[in-house]
Amino acid sequence: MKGQLAVTGKSLCLLMVALLMLSTGVPAMSPKAEAAYFPPDSPSGGELKDLVLIYSGYYNPANYGGEDISAWPREQFKPYTAFLDKQGNRLDTFFQEFLFLGLNSPYGHSFHRETDVAKAGVKQDWEWFLDRIFTSEMLQLNALNEETKQTAQELDRPNLKSKVVIMIPFANEIVTQFGDVDGDGVSENLTTLAGRNKVTRWYIDQVIQRFNENDYSHLELSGFYWLKEDMDTTKPDEVQLVKDTADYIHSRGSYIFCWIPWSRAYAATQWASFKFDFAILQPNHFMNRDNTTTPETIKNSAQKSSQAGMGVEIEFDGQIFRSDKYRERFYDYLNGGAEYGFMNGSILAYYQDARGIYELTRNQDAGYPIYEDLYRFVKGAYRGDTQVATTLNTLDSSPFASSPGAAASIATDQAVQGKASMKADFGYYANSLVTGEFGKDFFLKDWSRFDSFRIDVFNPAAEAGAVTIIIGDEDGKQHYRYASLYKNSWNTVRIRIADLAAGTGGAPEEPGTVPIDVSRIAYIKLVQRNNSHYLALPNTYYFDYMRLVQEDGIRLNDLEWLAFGGNNSVALSKVKDTVREQNTAIRIDYGAYNVSQAWLEAPAHFKIQDWSGQQSFKADIYNPNGAVMNIGLKFTDSSNQTYYKRVALQPGRWNTVQVPVADLASGANATAEEGTSTALNVHSLKRVDFYQRNNSHFLPMPNYLYIDNVRLGVQE
Repeated sequence: MKGQLAVTGKSLCLLMVALLMLSTGVPAMSPKAEAAYFPPDSPSGGELKDLVLIYSGYYNPANYGGEDISAWPREQFKPYTAFLDKQGNRLDTFFQEFLFLGLNSPYGHSFHRETDVAKAGVKQDWEWFLDRIFTSEMLQLNALNEETKQTAQELDRPNLKSKVVIMIPFANEIVTQFGDVDGDGVSENLTTLAGRNKVTRWYIDQVIQRFNENDYSHLELSGFYWLKEDMDTTKPDEVQLVKDTADYIHSRGSYIFCWIPWSRAYAATQWASFKFDFAILQPNHFMNRDNTTTPETIKNSAQKSSQAGMGVEIEFDGQIFRSDKYRERFYDYLNGGAEYGFMNGSILAYYQDARGIYELTRNQDAGYPIYEDLYRFVKGAYRGDTQVATTLNTLDSSPFASSPGAAASIATDQAVQGKASMKADFGYYANSLVTGEFGKDFFLKDWSRFDSFRIDVFNPAAEAGAVTIIIGDEDGKQHYRYASLYKNSWNTVRIRIADLAAGTGGAPEEPGTVPIDVSRIAYIKLVQRNNSHYLALPNTYYFDYMRLVQEDGIRLNDLEWLAFGGNNSVALSKVKDTVREQNTAIRIDYGAYNVSQAWLEAPAHFKIQDWSGQQSFKADIYNPNGAVMNIGLKFTDSSNQTYYKRVALQPGRWNTVQVPVADLASGANATAEEGTSTALNVHSLKRVDFYQRNNSHFLPMPNYLYIDNVRLGVQE
């Protein structure tokens, strides 16, 4: 009976994985992309493909609530060796290649280059790292071995093993007393190349010896990683040290030697001349803190990697939970991988700070959907982000009304998207607040079909702050959400619609939450109070991009990555000054032709052609022309059947244009005057035209408009 249940459970797991792959129209398998990246699964690269970085160095527990965040017990490796469902059950294999590295030891020394000899790593530090990863406790490599073994057993993969790559610390040439590595009683001097070679080879020997002595049943030592992320070619000994290290590693067996330089590392593209077996380039897009990065960073980095025969690093850290701005940046990597071919055509590394992937699985609302998409990406099946937003207010042109206790204004010194945000200066009152009202500050009151309400808040203070968001319905019933805010950063406050409806998710700092009618939302209040739960008044916060989010929609084209097509009748340009969401929209200038048209065509301008699981096609269109204007929409399926719809656009505002997918499937509610409309195959849509005609139904041409956030989702 147990055997029968095990087979049934395994079959169910495989079925769930298949359904997960297909849930967004994603095929279970996708072909390898043709690219000049360093290829995955290459014998010259140790047959590595997806190398996840495991930081095992020293992090002061005092900074992390007393926890050793890089100890790596067994349970933390589980969501890496296997893809887990929300209940923690293994459904499929996940990562099978792990790079163990560290930055610092507990002795205050670094494993990188240092110009201060007091901070440079010595034998004591290097041995500490070796002792740490080769511990006899159920941590680090031991833990990875056991979790790989458990995954192999549960998924019936008896030959499954995890491949391991281990860092080589940098031997600093300023060190004169490294420590004795050969037993002659003399401390090694690293001011010479011979001394640096000696300690580096000793370390390599130690790794191989200790790995072999542990005789891990489900681990293989694939090779070594050069920790230093740049190359100082002005120091001949440094280049020679790397080459000598490569030769020594290769002399010890079939081990690889790899490098992951940072985005602007000098000579990164010359990696092969240093005798590395492969190199992976860091885009450094996610970690950019001065907001000088855009999705173009991923494009440019991908091009650089491809031209140099390198791989690409995927990057994120804990900020992915703090702000949707960083969530979008992470998805830039995934979208770039699908668009530029490195998802399937390149060896990849995954930077996740200390244990980011594990943390994704611990956050069911914000984290687990990202974990799912990362899994799809690793399996080569990711096609696009399913989280779509409907903007309530961009907060970049019209602020909420001020009150006696708080002043609201538009400010250009901070913005999470666009060029401005709403600045709220809260005064010294018992209760200080500003209020946004339905019909004035937002125009969608039925939130019942969405998954969450979100707003971005910037805390400019040098200490953590807090804000309370009160959402009320037409009957005056209210939900109170108290949200802590990290210092000097943007924070995304996320409130589940289910919590609003159920009266859950409140906090002891703000009692009074009751269930509210989410189909009749009337107002939103942003509150500060004169008590210990908030920063001292007066204080200031910035608010931006108030929106509703659907988790299971489809982003067809958010104009961050892909453009539109068009013929000589239109001029197309990406713009940043008039946007509905994120960073860019498209401006379409319509010329004086009988028919002037721009279009989205699969797969160049959108990837997912099966719209059958969605309620509505939606696009945000801004009409700047001073009068009501019409726009024509023409939908074409793979059999060249067509459906026409003419819609009106109100002037001086963003209009959300919607066409129900059910209408496309049935041919209903089309605009007969525009052309022949029939029932379309909504499993295979191939093109959407946005057109104007030279007749009385349209504004005289030339004219122009802006389009942003083309998506599939719920009917609004």
